[in-house]
Amino acid sequence: MKFLLLLCVILASIDASITLQNINSKPPSRAKNFMIWQYLKQDITPSQADKAYSQVKGKSRKLLLLYAKKTDKKSIKREIYCIKRNDLLSIKDKKCLALAFSPYKTLYLSNTQRDRLSRKELSKSRKELLKIQNEPFSQQAYEKYSSSAILTLFISTTRKHRRKHLNLYLTGEFVNKLSSCWKISTLIKIVTHDNRLNRLQLSLLNLEGENLNSKSNFYLALNHLKHNNESYAMHHFNISMLKAKRKIDRDKNYFWMYKVTKNTKYLDSLMLSGDINIYTLYASEITKKSFSNYFSVVEINDNKNKRDLQNPFEWSKILEDINKTPKDELYKLSRKYMEQEMIPVQTLILEKAYGLNIHGYVMPYDRYLREVTTDKKALVYAIMRQESQLIPAALSRSYALGLMQIMPFVTDAISKNIKKPIKNYDEMFIPKNNIYYALNHLQWMQKSLYHPLFMAYAYNGGMGFFRRHLMKGNFNTGAYEPFLSMEMMSNSESREYGKKVLANYVMYKKVLGEEVSIVHLFEMLTYPKMTDRFREQG
Repeated sequence: MKFLLLLCVILASIDASITLQNINSKPPSRAKNFMIWQYLKQDITPSQADKAYSQVKGKSRKLLLLYAKKTDKKSIKREIYCIKRNDLLSIKDKKCLALAFSPYKTLYLSNTQRDRLSRKELSKSRKELLKIQNEPFSQQAYEKYSSSAILTLFISTTRKHRRKHLNLYLTGEFVNKLSSCWKISTLIKIVTHDNRLNRLQLSLLNLEGENLNSKSNFYLALNHLKHNNESYAMHHFNISMLKAKRKIDRDKNYFWMYKVTKNTKYLDSLMLSGDINIYTLYASEITKKSFSNYFSVVEINDNKNKRDLQNPFEWSKILEDINKTPKDELYKLSRKYMEQEMIPVQTLILEKAYGLNIHGYVMPYDRYLREVTTDKKALVYAIMRQESQLIPAALSRSYALGLMQIMPFVTDAISKNIKKPIKNYDEMFIPKNNIYYALNHLQWMQKSLYHPLFMAYAYNGGMGFFRRHLMKGNFNTGAYEPFLSMEMMSNSESREYGKKVLANYVMYKKVLGEEVSIVHLFEMLTYPKMTDRFREQG
């Protein structure tokens, strides 16, 4: 009898399958979508797939593609079939053609084929795109088209095609006409981040910035710096700063205005920010003025909170409570989360209560980091704070899991190389497991990268992505380095992620009693032997 009971326990632990009943019992949410995603990967019937997918909240291409493999519904299979079709000229159905159409596919058609395609039932904008794709590659040929069509032509194409055919010099009058369309911001970003588009970069020097947003003016400023036009760069930095809506964006412009002019008044402005980021940390070190708007401990009691912070569904409810609580009642709400396991929640609420002018650098998971160095502990917390705000049940739109937001495919890869792998993805919401997997991943990364900023870039965008960025000649000596290379990373998410993790790292080093110079960390970036093995070997 004891043997049978033990066998049942073992089998129950091994069988971690998600059932339709599990899904039916949960409220619509990202966590439920994640359950459905896992369920659709199991061996289920078409009917079961239909019942599960009908409960998906919002639209998810990832879920749709997975569902299409399981369902018998002809409408779904046809939708996916149409999306994947490349033979646009053979498609007769209007809806199917609309799903299949893309500028990338029409790029490889001949002029005659695009003419034939334009006679089909397509939107006005798509017909205009086909027409402009047939034109010679010149400003004169494009002048008769709308700004939207011209910008779509430049934006919705491949990097190779753009470099080969669309790297044109455009007059000031022409580029300023294009700025009336919102798509100009995307063009500015693409051009300033690709030095192979040298003629287009010269064209942007003629672009006025008064009617453009903060981000576009910032890129225009950097483009002027690349071409040694410091006065024009200052003009665009100033516009960018005035139009900026977030502290980090204002601080970024103040920092660059200091780098251009060496005028310490911009450092003084940075010290008034209230935000803690790489720019204010730099200003603090240069001016030798410290700031105290942060905390590393919160008041706790010995109680046990009834809410489970390792449950994504429970975390969704907690977050909903926080978001609907008026600002003047947030401090009172924080007192409801004074238990040890709720330190991250209390920290988050306190930061929000003070309008993000006070910043928390708490460390509630030290018991899982006893065997690592203080430096690695600072790096782990730096990444964790950015990834999940130290919430164990954090779940991203792409289903990155837990404290360190480890993707399922990375989780699977690590599971193959460790002695005690998890049995299912839900176990990644347990802090001990998540940190263990993250330490394994970081250990692998540290064989190639030795700098916290580079580690952050690779952690977010992948080692291959970052290596390619590095080997393009970035982070070498030159005017405004390494800062220009930091801003010229084409992947926006990784670019800003790296900055935030680096600031977190400096602060956690401070909290842990091993203060580090951010100025020195910046200086290291142009010395390959101090940062990575790729350039050292090259």
